[in-house]
Amino acid sequence: MKGKYYFAYGSNMSLEQMKERCPHSTFIKIVYLEGYKFVYDGYSQYRQGAVANIVESKGDIVWGALFDITPEDEENLDRCEGYPTVYNKKYVTVKDTEGNEYIAFTYFRKTHELGTPSAKYKEIILESAKKLGLPKDYIDKYLK
Repeated sequence: MKGKYYFAYGSNMSLEQMKERCPHSTFIKIVYLEGYKFVYDGYSQYRQGAVANIVESKGDIVWGALFDITPEDEENLDRCEGYPTVYNKKYVTVKDTEGNEYIAFTYFRKTHELGTPSAKYKEIILESAKKLGLPKDYIDKYLK
């Protein structure tokens, strides 16, 4: 392990985007976070629409990608995510399909009104989720 684990559930699931933002990062595997739900909310001028967020929701799960990142990568991600003014960070416990647990940090925002993402932003998330092999029912229910 190079640094720490990062849990990506939105556009950072894109391996291409992560290589640009975090050149030293390594994709580990797909994992899920229990007790949260994926939503598109708020509005991003940069993304021209609502953006990915996670909100506490008993009984729900959020699927995403687990990355190993360096401190330099984390600094780059903080800038890209607008930390600490737009997104906050917290440590969460994510699990893989074998039941192994990992402590990872992730980004989240105070909940805003639900909204519609731009077609381009949504496509990045959908394509990334499909490439990673996230469960189809999860993609259909939350990401579309």
